[in-house]
Amino acid sequence: MKKNILITGASGQLGQFFVEKLAENNNVISSDVNVSSELVKKYDLKFLDASNEIKVRKFIDKYHIEEIYNFASILSAKAEKYPLKSFQLNTNCFLNVIKASTSSSVKKIFWPSSIAVFSKESNLDYVRQDVIMNPTTIYGASKLACEKVINYFNVNGLLDIRSIRFPGIVSSSSPGGGTTDYIVEMINNIKSKKKYICPISPNILLPMMHVSDAVDASVKLMSVPRNNININDSYNISSFETTPNEWKNLICELGYNLEVDFQPDFRQKIADSWPRKIDDKQIRKDLNWKPKFNKIKTLKSVIENYNLT
Repeated sequence: MKKNILITGASGQLGQFFVEKLAENNNVISSDVNVSSELVKKYDLKFLDASNEIKVRKFIDKYHIEEIYNFASILSAKAEKYPLKSFQLNTNCFLNVIKASTSSSVKKIFWPSSIAVFSKESNLDYVRQDVIMNPTTIYGASKLACEKVINYFNVNGLLDIRSIRFPGIVSSSSPGGGTTDYIVEMINNIKSKKKYICPISPNILLPMMHVSDAVDASVKLMSVPRNNININDSYNISSFETTPNEWKNLICELGYNLEVDFQPDFRQKIADSWPRKIDDKQIRKDLNWKPKFNKIKTLKSVIENYNLT
C-alpha cells in the first residue's frame, strides 16, 4: 500500500535521489526552499521552509503525511563559513519537523546524520558505533546535538526517528558545499579538461559510499519494525575508503586525462577531524544490508551518468 511521504530539502545533494526511489511505490510530496521551474517540472517540487513549524504542519495535515525524510540543512564546508547561522538553521529545521509531527499523522521520520559528529577522541583510524564524540566543526556539532534529541525521543517512545551517519556521498549531482565534494568535482573536470585544484591533501583516507547504497540503506531502515533497530540515535555506515590521490589515479587508469594540483584549504582541517574507516557492523546485521558499490563500481557509475563513456 502506498504511503504519503514528505521530503524536505528535496532539491539537494541527497533529496532528489530519495524522491526518485520513493516515488516508485509511494505518494511523494517533494519540497524545498530552492524552487526552480526545472525542478518543479521534474519532481513537482513545492515550496516549503522547514524552519517554519506552522507551514510544515500545514503540509502534514494537507497531504496526510505518514513519513518524513528531512534533508533540509547546510553542508559541512559551507557551514564553517557561516557557523552560527548554520547551527541555527540545521537544528531548527530538525526540531521544527519533529514539533510539527507530534500528535499528527506522521509515524516515522528519517534524518541524516554525518561522520562529522566524530573527533580525535573517537579513534579516527577505526570508529566504532558507540564512542566519545567531541566534534570540532559547527556542522558536526549541529548533527551531534540532533542525535541526542533523536535518542531522547526514541528512548521515551515519543516519536519514531531513524538516522544514519553518512560518510562522503558519491553521485552525479552537483556538489552542495560538502568537504568531500572533490570526489565529484574531479569527474566534472574531466569534462571541462581543466586542471583541478583539490582542497584536500593527496593521501588523507576518508570513507565514502555510492548514493544508491545510501538511499537503499535508508529506505530499508525505514521499512523494518522498530524492534529490529538496536540503535536509538544514528547508525554508522560506509562502503569503501579512498584518498584524493587514489581517486585521481583510478580516473586516469580508466583512460581519462586529469591533472590535479593539491592545495589544501580550510576543508583540510575538517577532513582531518573525520574518520579514516568506519565500523558499520551493526547496521549490516540489523538490516541484513551490504553495499552494492565498491570504489571502482562507484567511479564507473558516476562517469556513466555524466555521459563521459
